[in-house]
This record gives sequence, C-alpha cells and structure tokens, in this order.
Amino acid sequence: MNVLTRRIFPKLQALHQKFERDCGVSVFARLAGISEDQLRAELPDAHLGKVSVDEWQAWLETKGFLVTRRKGCPDDMVPCAHLVAHALFTIEDAHWVYRDEEGDVLDPNPVNMFMPADDPRMRRLDLYSEKILTLSVSR
Repeated sequence: MNVLTRRIFPKLQALHQKFERDCGVSVFARLAGISEDQLRAELPDAHLGKVSVDEWQAWLETKGFLVTRRKGCPDDMVPCAHLVAHALFTIEDAHWVYRDEEGDVLDPNPVNMFMPADDPRMRRLDLYSEKILTLSVSR
C-alpha cells in the first residue's frame, strides 16, 4: 500500500473475537505467524481467556521466539502484544491488542471495531486507561 492510499483510507481492524474472552487467540496467532485454528489446537483453553501471561510467553518460546516482556506499553517494540484495559477492576477487564510492524494497533475487542488501526489515538493507546505490559518477539 502506498503512502497516498494510506492517507485516504483508514486501516481497518483486522482481528476479531469470536467469544467473549478470546482476544488472545487472534493477537497471539498473528504475533506467532500461525492460524487461529492451529493456536486453538495447541492451547485449547485460549478461547476461554484462561491463558496467563507466563503461559503465553512460554508458548511463544516453544515456537522458537525470544520473548521480551516489559511493563507498560512502549511503542518501540514491533510487532508485539499489549495487555490493556479501558478500566481495570479485575484481571478479566484486561485484554490483548496487537501492534503490527507499522506501529498500528489491532484490537479484536468489538468495542473498538470501528476505530481505524492507524488512528493516532490507537497508535498512542489513548483509548485505554490501563497499559499493563508488552510481550514482543524476535527470532
């Protein structure tokens, strides 16, 4: 996509949840470069939102990635997965978003389905009051 096209058309959200707590499925499938079906086969509880941060990190490491974990959500590590929340009362309020190689933020949560991934508010994560942590990968 050229720069002129990028200015005219917003980058649409490309990740979508199928269940209430399965944001990690699409985010980590994209981060690992595998299909969502393959991820579900390897982590059957992922669609229930029952995979911890440590378990996501260990799973990525079994895929051959070097995983870096940082507090907060810096934008200098791409691609990566950010754990964020609009409001954080319990851990179930947090969800995963994916920052792609261009720095755009793809959020599978239906709350943000109409917010362009390349909108400056998404790129700065301004929509989230809580920016908890980041997992990035390299080979």
